[in-house]
Amino acid sequence: MKHIATTATLLLAGLCAALPAACKSEPAWVQEEQKAQTDPASLRGVKWVCISIDADAMTSAEPITLDFNADGTVTGFSGINRFGAPYTAGTGSLGFGPIAATRMGGSAESMGQEQRFLQALAKTRVFSLQSGLLRLSDDGKKQLLEFSR
Repeated sequence: MKHIATTATLLLAGLCAALPAACKSEPAWVQEEQKAQTDPASLRGVKWVCISIDADAMTSAEPITLDFNADGTVTGFSGINRFGAPYTAGTGSLGFGPIAATRMGGSAESMGQEQRFLQALAKTRVFSLQSGLLRLSDDGKKQLLEFSR
């Protein structure tokens, strides 16, 4: 019995040496999912709805939204105003250029939340996608914004 276990171990070791891709710790579907978490193409084609700013739940009556466009621009609604900006994205990295917005007015609370949102957007350097959530973070990986589909 000991001889069979030793032989099986040697065969498995030989297979792993000959086919290292087959012996990775993660299955292929897990590797694909992990890649999608930082793939910039995963940002497009979705209307992202902000659910928190600096871990504080949203309070605006109108949802704050973010749309990534194929032309390298982002557009959306920031609670009171519409906005747009150029963006650059790499594997897990994300940055926004100058943000242009309309200049409508609203309640002090709504305007404060809108300013916090736009400031957080400007500080964004990193993104991740997981379980249908988009998380934007700064250089130090502090989460600034969280969005759902």
